[in-house]
Amino acid sequence: MKNNHLLKKNIKEKIMAETKEVSMFSSSLLKEIRNKFLYVDWDPYSGRRVYLEASGGSLRLKSVMETVARESALPDELYRFNPASDYVVDAVDKGIEDARLFLGAKSGEIIPAHSATQTMFRIIHTVVANIPGNNIVTTELEHPAVLGATKFYAETTGKELRLAKLSQETSSVPAEAILDLIDKDTCILVFQHGSNQTGAINDVKTIIAEARKIKPDLYVLVDAVQYAPHGHIDVEEYGADAYAFGPYKSYCVKGIGFAYASDRLSKLPHERLYGKPETNWVLGSPSHMMYASWSAVVDYLCWLGSHFTESAYRREQIVAAKKAIHAHMRGLLHRAMKGTKEIEGLWQMKHVTTCGMSEEIGNRLCIFLFRLDGLDSSAAIKRYNNEHGIRLAARIRDAYSTVPLKALGWPDAVRLSAGHYNTPEEIDLFLKATKALAG
Repeated sequence: MKNNHLLKKNIKEKIMAETKEVSMFSSSLLKEIRNKFLYVDWDPYSGRRVYLEASGGSLRLKSVMETVARESALPDELYRFNPASDYVVDAVDKGIEDARLFLGAKSGEIIPAHSATQTMFRIIHTVVANIPGNNIVTTELEHPAVLGATKFYAETTGKELRLAKLSQETSSVPAEAILDLIDKDTCILVFQHGSNQTGAINDVKTIIAEARKIKPDLYVLVDAVQYAPHGHIDVEEYGADAYAFGPYKSYCVKGIGFAYASDRLSKLPHERLYGKPETNWVLGSPSHMMYASWSAVVDYLCWLGSHFTESAYRREQIVAAKKAIHAHMRGLLHRAMKGTKEIEGLWQMKHVTTCGMSEEIGNRLCIFLFRLDGLDSSAAIKRYNNEHGIRLAARIRDAYSTVPLKALGWPDAVRLSAGHYNTPEEIDLFLKATKALAG
């Protein structure tokens, strides 16, 4: 397509700018951070261990679990006009407002659901059912929440499903691969902000802007479940119609998901309770405990952000926290790949193959795939656990990983996924364990 060279140049410049600054939390602040989480370095079933499996679910904040215990015992329902009910209403309202602050959402609606997957199925269904078009565009790197929803609704409505190809060289989907599939008959574009498999980060704002040069009224859904815990978010700047994330990967608990919906998307005909406003997406009676739990996460981010900004405004504190988190995660990723003076990094270990990694790692989360010579991923995971107390994940060709692994040409892989509560010393322990598994 036209202007591909310019598009690649702009994206590369952004990547290099992000790569230059690598700054991790001070040891004293990191100690404070870790003290706010449960099971940081042990659990009741494994004993002491290093937890590098944030993509499967982040560590939980102590304040979140205290909120769950306190609020789940309260039986009162919304709008019963008594003091306890009024408190419940306030908790739900605050949870929604905190979701807005987290996303930078000044317009639109916040859609709550049992999970982020549920919000994405509902949104894709709503767009496909109401918006003309004969094709749906997504990528080979998507989570099955997206691949399943797009495949199902493409088949049930007779639309073509187009998958943008994954680059084996970079373990990401090039922006131009996505844009080349979009035309004036595309119904919806769906893609990840950050990959739960390879950690690759998409330039959301640029992709959406370029896509709308092809189709100005294109609907776009961004899956941010994996990106949301680690990077700065501003949905107003991106211009997406929908942006979904799962709190359980952002230091909260399972049982709730949120999605931002633009004004035009929220007004499309969708499943809703009789008598509710046309922009209302709430189905059933919401548990105020889940909203209060999310507010506890945002309170924590504001506390963390206050170390990096003098502002007392919660949104600015959240932004400061997320930028600091992203910088810390880049530092961990650099350490894992390049090592230190004392410890070889993965790039120096001859028995390790990393997936699509290059010097330009500024546009990645601290999530990556790798393989060890002579060990399949399941065997490797057992040895990491049993011999070294390192918690990682095996990626095999199951419902969650078949499509991306096939596209990469890999039979399986080991995945490391860190959180901002992880320390440089924990990365060093991982590197020492990996070195010990040579041969």
